[in-house]
Amino acid sequence: MSQMTDSRGFRSGAALSVVLLLVATALWLQPATQQFGVALIVLISLAMLLSAATGLRVSLLALPFRILRERGVISAPKPTDLQPVPGLRLAQVMGGTMILGAVIVHQLFGAGLISVGLVTVVAALQTFLAITGICVACKLYGIVVWLENRRLPAGTTKIAKQKIRMR
Repeated sequence: MSQMTDSRGFRSGAALSVVLLLVATALWLQPATQQFGVALIVLISLAMLLSAATGLRVSLLALPFRILRERGVISAPKPTDLQPVPGLRLAQVMGGTMILGAVIVHQLFGAGLISVGLVTVVAALQTFLAITGICVACKLYGIVVWLENRRLPAGTTKIAKQKIRMR
């Protein structure tokens, strides 16, 4: 079985990232606070990339959820709340890279429309995750794994079995 994590934390983290992206965008649109907006967008990107790099063990955006769960305010996850880690890691890498790419494209080339488009795509996917619990990148990862596993001999799998992690 693949390593699993509580998807409710990433739903709440997605919601937090959308709120922060909206604040960052509002700051970015004002000439006096534009650099604060850019810095906040970079921080959100780095938080997502850190989460992916640590195998979701360090997720700053899901930290409020984790604290509430550890204090007993939020119950332990049900089996339906568990989601495979590899798909969520892919989502974090894709989102963080797209946001960071938006900042780089804007700073180097002044391509505001492309930058806004990249951030909007990430915010839309994060909003979709927060509302529905459906992680589009996770689904894409699942399709790729399914296609890869179809090529293997029956009874084998390419993904190594791992323990279930509840945190």
